[in-house]
Amino acid sequence: MEKNLDIKNAIDRLSLQEAKQLLTLIMSQLDMVERNSNAKIDLYQNLQNVYEKLLHVPPHQNSIWEPNDAAAKVHIVFGDSFAGSLKYVIRQLGIENTHKMISFRDQFMIGPLWQLHEEAGRAHRMEWLKDHINYEVDDDDWDYDAYHQSIMEQIGQIPTEASIVIWSGNNAHDQIGLRYALYLLREKPNDIFVFDAVEACERTFYTSDQSLQYLHAGEIPPEKLQSVFRDIEDHRSLDIETRKLLEHEWLSLADQHNVLRIWDGERIVNVEENYFDSYLLKTIEKLHADRQNRDFIKAARVIGEALGHCDQLIGDSYLEYRLRQLIYNQSLEIKGIPRSMRSYSVRRRLEDHRC
Repeated sequence: MEKNLDIKNAIDRLSLQEAKQLLTLIMSQLDMVERNSNAKIDLYQNLQNVYEKLLHVPPHQNSIWEPNDAAAKVHIVFGDSFAGSLKYVIRQLGIENTHKMISFRDQFMIGPLWQLHEEAGRAHRMEWLKDHINYEVDDDDWDYDAYHQSIMEQIGQIPTEASIVIWSGNNAHDQIGLRYALYLLREKPNDIFVFDAVEACERTFYTSDQSLQYLHAGEIPPEKLQSVFRDIEDHRSLDIETRKLLEHEWLSLADQHNVLRIWDGERIVNVEENYFDSYLLKTIEKLHADRQNRDFIKAARVIGEALGHCDQLIGDSYLEYRLRQLIYNQSLEIKGIPRSMRSYSVRRRLEDHRC
């Protein structure tokens, strides 16, 4: 009973942002189990570690991650899921006094990037997201300009002598984030390192009988992330030429009006907005075949299945947007009201079915 009260108090102390990070971390772990049966042995211990650590989170911790004069290293991460994982590891190592973090909330693979570093571009992006993406939490109070201003203030607080680590992997989200962050850091003289945690884990833990298939660092179990954390020190900092090249690539991205991007293994590729539509339709057909009927299927089930087998990092919110578009263009029938992906079901239109 006392422990239940302790965990309730710990949860009450979390900010909204930290609560989202914690939930995203847990969801990421569950998604990983769906895709990789080998991960099941780690799931209980991973969630138990999160639970135990939550009990020891100090109150009033909102600002402890912001860069300050004591910062020896500043970590730049993309997405709440990985931010939560990395904070957990840094606390475990007991280095939170000197290791600080700047976390970008954006999903850079979706939505307009046009002039995102300017006020007009940010307004354009936020308008598109509100018009197309059905977030299942209320983000109406998310002031995009205030968020950007907070990011810029944190960048300004990075001490000159601190090194900067940008955590970026082989997916469109991280690769775009890397280029955007470097553009925002263009006036900073600090040494900047780029570290791919997924590649480091694959190199460290790969065995002939167990392969790792992480689409992004947010899926990495905390104990594996902690094991490769020190590998950062083995990397060289980016040279000036590379930094300038990546900054220029950001400006090229920010000159485009596309709303969807993928990673082809070597570069960021702009694709049509409906790129995943045929994949979603095939996913529904597969689910119908597995069930041996053509009944309505919960949208959340369709999206979960699609995410579980997709070779691109793409958020559930974008797939849900495309599912609604397939309803609007009459490729799918709907049952229910599309308030959220759990509130309605879909199926292929019976007259359009092909064996």
